[in-house]
Amino acid sequence: MTLKAILAALALGVAAANAGATVLTFDSLTESMYGDGFPLAANMHYDGTNLVYEESGFRVTLNAPGAAAGAAHVGDGTFDSQTYNWHDGFENGANTFVTLTRIGGGQFDLRSFDYYTVGGALSTDGTLQALLQGGGTWDTALNGITELRFTSGAANAIANVDVDAASTVPLPGTLPLLMGGMAAFGLARRRRV
Repeated sequence: MTLKAILAALALGVAAANAGATVLTFDSLTESMYGDGFPLAANMHYDGTNLVYEESGFRVTLNAPGAAAGAAHVGDGTFDSQTYNWHDGFENGANTFVTLTRIGGGQFDLRSFDYYTVGGALSTDGTLQALLQGGGTWDTALNGITELRFTSGAANAIANVDVDAASTVPLPGTLPLLMGGMAAFGLARRRRV
């Protein structure tokens, strides 16, 4: 194998590691309400009082500690098709929050998402990132996180969540070793020719 072929294979491997971007579109959410007696979408289920939605290897959980079993729900009178929206307080019980995690755990990178909230907060792995109000697009990249959390305002919605499993690019300490090995291989190959 030539050095050129090795470099090409390495470049393809790094590109493949970064090519797994996923946008959670919530396209399967087309009804005005899910849960609290209304049918759940095929990719939804209850976990105790929490309502779990799964899409493309990620889990969005409406954590509703104040709700009765089976009463937590998304959507209702303010439902927007292809969004994940919920209310805090009377409808789902107080102190609700939504988490985004990978199915099976592990780190992921967040690129952006669209949102609307009447007084919510965004945190990652227990660290407050921002207080959110109104609507907009979050486009500050957050890398290597295990949990994205939205605390609830009166009304909340997220859509077009651009995420990716954390990249598998070599650690900074291993990159010089890899490059050194490739240089040594190149020198040895050059001497043979």
